[in-house]
This record gives sequence, structure tokens and C-alpha cells, in this order.
Amino acid sequence: MAHATWLSGESDAFIGRRTRLKRYLVCSMEGYFPVAVRTGPNSIAAIFRTGAPHIGITGTLAVSTSSDGGRSWSDPLEIQPRWDDNRNPAFGVNHSGELVAAFWKARLLCYEESAADRGLSWAGTQDNERGKTTPALYHCRSADGGRTWSEPQPYGSALLGWASPYGRIITAPDGALLMSIYGGAREPISGVEDTSILLRSRDEGQTWGDETLVAHGYNETSYAFLPNGVLIGAARSESGHVAILSSIDLGRNWSAPIQVTRDGEHPADLILLESGRLLLTFGRRTRPMGCGALLSADGGRSWDIDHEVLLAGDGVENGDLGYPSTVQLATGQIVTLLYYANGSEMTSRNWGSVSCQAIHYREEYLWR
Repeated sequence: MAHATWLSGESDAFIGRRTRLKRYLVCSMEGYFPVAVRTGPNSIAAIFRTGAPHIGITGTLAVSTSSDGGRSWSDPLEIQPRWDDNRNPAFGVNHSGELVAAFWKARLLCYEESAADRGLSWAGTQDNERGKTTPALYHCRSADGGRTWSEPQPYGSALLGWASPYGRIITAPDGALLMSIYGGAREPISGVEDTSILLRSRDEGQTWGDETLVAHGYNETSYAFLPNGVLIGAARSESGHVAILSSIDLGRNWSAPIQVTRDGEHPADLILLESGRLLLTFGRRTRPMGCGALLSADGGRSWDIDHEVLLAGDGVENGDLGYPSTVQLATGQIVTLLYYANGSEMTSRNWGSVSCQAIHYREEYLWR
């Protein structure tokens, strides 16, 4: 008598309640890699990529603002000319209320001569040796809400060859601005492609330096300070998960990274909520594709992985989406921006296959 053969394995399951969260359109047919900052009790500014898809020489960065808590958004204003493939923004607000932006000119390190695209085409890799002598990281400031910008200045890293910024620029308890950058180590390390670094500015973002190593083998890293001054980092690994690490000396020395998301769940944004909990929002490039969230009630030492939240799971295909960036308003409302490059539920509502969207919710929702 023949016996049936069962093929078995394990896969992720989501068991819980289904709900609907309000979304608002930030921009359509653009909006890659958004970074949001709170500029007032109920106002937000966001920077994102425009003018080209994920990769493209015509790409640059634009800023849009909202004065009503992220429900309506101004027309995007480009901060730099096109044809440099400007990308990978970092974004913040200094003590004077100026917007501070940094970005990476991919044209300088990632393009080669071609018959198309003004004689340039994507080479597919960063030139680390060229990066040592040709900085591709630039920074600038705006005193009028993003309408005009100072002349961008290049920054050459002491610890990295090629160097790109990432995420939200934050303020340390000692007043310094902190910027996350990553790239190839200036002195190559066997088996390591990426290194995460922390930069500081003590003049409102006019100049940067005072670099410290965060971790080898990690790249895009988000930071948040706890009330006691401990700095928490959420770093994307080379394999594609997010790990948490901490520093008790304003980012000079760091604990070993501890994995908190699965591979394919990256990169992350980290903020301290008014309740004192840490909120980690991260892109989901595995189905359901979109944006996930985790909470920590003990300063990042543990995360409620048994109560994972799916803020968005309507990505259609390809996995080119995510890069969430989250702010909490004075009203307690939480706003998470993310992008879709290949369609979402909102595509059928004429938001376009490419869009940047703002998800609105409150902390109480995360704990239900």
C-alpha cells in the first residue's frame, strides 16, 4: 500500500486584526527614498528623489512641505540641477530652523562613458579608489523652507573611500548635529563591503567632520537619543536585515549589533515617541511588501517581535519600495512616509505606479 509523502516547511504568518489606516499622497511619479523632519508642532518637510527612477543620470532631489500635519503637500522644489544622479539624501533641521541636506552625486563614481544619456551609463559599482580623491557626498542648507539653497559643498571622508549619507540628521545633547554616512572603508577590510560612520557638525551644518566608526558590515543607519542620553542606532546589514546597537558616549563607541528584523526587512527609521517607547519602522521587501514596525519599551534592549505591526502590505512587485521615514507631531499623530516604485493599492485611485505616500496613525493603534 502506497504511503502519501508530505512536503513541509515553515513560512511567516500574520495572525491578528485587520484595519485600515489613512493615507495621503505626498507626490506622484516621483518620491524615492523620502526623509521627513518635523519643522513645527504640526508641520513637516520631506526630501526625496525626483526626475528619474531608482537609477538614472537625470535624477535629483526635491523638497516638499506640509503645514497641516502631512495631509496636503506643496509642489516639490528641486534642490539641485539634474544630470548628476543626485540621490541618497540625509535631511535635518538646525538650531536656527534652517533645513540641512546632504546627498550623493552618483555620476562622479558610478558612471562610465556611453553613447547614451549624455555619454554616461550606470557602471553598477562604486569606485572606492576614485572616491578617496573625488568626494561625491555634498551638503547644503536652506533658510527659506527649501525654496533656495546654499552652494553645495563636498565632503571627503577620513574613514571611507566612497561615502553616501542616509536618513535623518539629528541633534545631540551637546548641541552637535549628527549625520549618518556609509561606504567602503578607506583601507579595505577582507570580507567587508560596507562601513557605517557617524559625522558631526558644530556650526549648524556648514561644515562636517569628527568621524567615528559605528560598525563594519553595515550601511544605512538611523539614530535616536533616549532621554538619558544613550544613542540608539538601527543599522542595515549587508545581508539585508536591521540590527540595533547603542552608545553611551554620544556615538564614540558602540555595542555589538543585534539583529531584530529578518533579511529583506530594511532599511529602518528610528524615533523616540512621546510615551518613551522607541518606534522602528522598516521597509518590507518580502511579501507582504510595504512597511513594518516594531516597538521597544526598554530603550532598545528588547523588541516586541511577537507583536509585529504591518503598516503597509500593498506593494505589487519587484520590492522597489519602502525607505520609511517617521515623525510624531505635537498632537501625538504619527506620520510615516514611504515610496512605491511599481504600484500599490492606491494606483487604482490614480496615484500612479510610482508615488510617495504618508501613512497616518496613533501610537494606541500599535498596541491594540
